[in-house]
Amino acid sequence: MIWIAFLPFLLSCALGNRTVEQVPFFHGHVFENSSPGSRVNGLSVPLKRLISQRLCGTEEPGSAAAHFKLMGDGSENFRVFAHHKRGHILLKTSGILDREERAEYALGLGLCCGQCAGLSREGEEESSLVAEVASIKVDVLDTNDHQPTFTGANVKLNLDDATALRTAIYTVTARDNDSGKNAELIYFVLPKNGSFYAVPKTGDILLVDSILGLDGPIKFKVFARDRGWPPRTSQSLVVEINPRQWPVASSSNPEAEKRTTKPQNKVPARRSRSVLESDSPVFINVSEDAGIGSVVMNLNPVRFQSATFELVEPDVESSPVSVSRDSGDIVISRRLDRETEPLVEISVKVQDKRDFSTGTFDNL
Repeated sequence: MIWIAFLPFLLSCALGNRTVEQVPFFHGHVFENSSPGSRVNGLSVPLKRLISQRLCGTEEPGSAAAHFKLMGDGSENFRVFAHHKRGHILLKTSGILDREERAEYALGLGLCCGQCAGLSREGEEESSLVAEVASIKVDVLDTNDHQPTFTGANVKLNLDDATALRTAIYTVTARDNDSGKNAELIYFVLPKNGSFYAVPKTGDILLVDSILGLDGPIKFKVFARDRGWPPRTSQSLVVEINPRQWPVASSSNPEAEKRTTKPQNKVPARRSRSVLESDSPVFINVSEDAGIGSVVMNLNPVRFQSATFELVEPDVESSPVSVSRDSGDIVISRRLDRETEPLVEISVKVQDKRDFSTGTFDNL
C-alpha cells in the first residue's frame, strides 16, 4: 500500500520579490503490486492552493498537468494528471511498486511554467523548474504477497521417554516479509499425533502425552500460517522424535540381579513396557517451579486390558505427588523445594486382573 503525504519542509520562492513561504503538505497511499496507472488514493491537490492566478493554456482538458513536475527520489514511479472538472492535481503510478523494496516516497511538486509564476524572463525553458508549490508523501501499503518460511532445516531429536508432560522440547521459528497482520504467524502440527502440540503463538513444541515404551520414531510436520487475507501457509518443517528409554540404575542386590539374568525355560508373563521391576528405578527431572496440579508424566501405555495404578510408597499424606488410579497420571500435589527435598522416591504398583508389577520412580 502507498500513502502519499506532502511534507511541509519544502519551501517555494516567489522569484519576483524573493519572499520565502511554507508550501502546503498533502499525502496519499497506494497498495503494492497495483497495476501501472493506479491512482494514488487519498491525494487531491487543489490548484487554488498552489497558485492564485489562472494557468495559461489550460483551455484543453487535462492540460493543467503539463505545468507541474514531480521531484525527488523515486518521482519517476508516479505521474501527474489533472481532474479538469474539479481543478485538482492527482497522481497515478507509472509502474508496479513493492513495499518490501520501498515503503514510502517523499516528493515535491514543482511549477514549470515561468509565465504562470509571474516571470517574464527571455529564453526561459518551458520544462525548467520555476517554483516548488507542494510537498507530497506517498505510502506503499502492504498486500499479503509473501509466504512464511522457516529459518532452519528439518529437525531430529532424541527425547527421554520419561520426560515430564508439558515440557517444551523444541521451538520452531518462521519469518514473513510482509507487515502488520500479514506477518503475524500461527503454528500448527499435521498430522495430529496426540503426543506433541505446537503452541500457535510461540512455535513451542510441547510433549502432551506419554511416549513411554514407544520404540519407533514419531514423525510430524509443523506449518506456519499468517493472518493476512487470503492467508498464506509455509512449506512444512519435518520433526522426527526418537524416544530414548529410561536410564536404568544398577541393582544394589547382587542376588536379585543373578535371579533376573538366570535363563528361564517358561514363557515370561505379559507385562507393560512402561513398567519396570523395583530394582530398576526411573529418574525424572521436574522443575521446582512446577505448579500444583501439573502432570509430571503418564505411566501409560500399558499392555494390560484393564490397568490400575496405585501409589505404594510413600503414603499419600507425605508424598509431593499423587497417582491417578485409572489414567496413570503422576500429578504434583504440593509445592516442590529442591533445597529441602532434592530427591523424592516413590513406588507405583500397576495391576491387571491376573497379575501386578511394581516400578520405582526417582528424582522428582
